Amino acid sequence: MMTRKISRGVEESRSREVVGTLVLTFFIALTGACGANDGTLKSGKETPASSNAQLTKSVFEEDLGSMRTADFRFVYVLRRKDGGKIDAEDRSVIKAQTTDANRRMSSDDDKAFIIGTNTQIPPKNMFVLMARFAVENYSPPPVANTNANANK
Repeated sequence: MMTRKISRGVEESRSREVVGTLVLTFFIALTGACGANDGTLKSGKETPASSNAQLTKSVFEEDLGSMRTADFRFVYVLRRKDGGKIDAEDRSVIKAQTTDANRRMSSDDDKAFIIGTNTQIPPKNMFVLMARFAVENYSPPPVANTNANANK
């Protein structure tokens, strides 16, 4: 009788080992099958550039962006009409005509001058600037009056 118990215990032990091995094999096969097949994914397709990659901005775009983030009400870009670099005489004209400006900066390898201000440049001063320079207006749109009565 003892032999029978021992053999039965051995038999139960072996069946548990077999079941355990089968469960482990099934688990390994299941987790291995969940991953992507790189061979299939890369077949004939190029890897696209990361969508999180930032596009490189030019120095001018960065300078203009800094004027916009400074929240100026008026932003102007002045360039010489001949496309040349802004020299010392041009700078003195810009400074004289934009005395109330909050910020002035040279950009685009001295080919542009960006002006940021919260007060409008007087028309006579703008006329002088427009006569000498190509003036680009990058001012944000005026803020809509949210307190206006819509039922007039």
